Amino acid sequence: MVPPWEKHPEIPLGSIGWRMGYGEQYWIAFGEWFASKSLSHKRQYAAQHPEPAGWEGFYRRKGASD
Repeated sequence: MVPPWEKHPEIPLGSIGWRMGYGEQYWIAFGEWFASKSLSHKRQYAAQHPEPAGWEGFYRRKGASD
């Protein structure tokens, strides 16, 4: 899966579009998929898909750090 900002770049972090709009299903699916990965895989994924401006701390909140 691609990170939410790549799937729907028009929806900013914190937008209701992720909670009640058309991005909600992807947000949930990505969260479940990412949670199922090992810490090393999460870190590798984060390195390959860096957080853009406005998304800082996304991976930390999703468990990609100690």
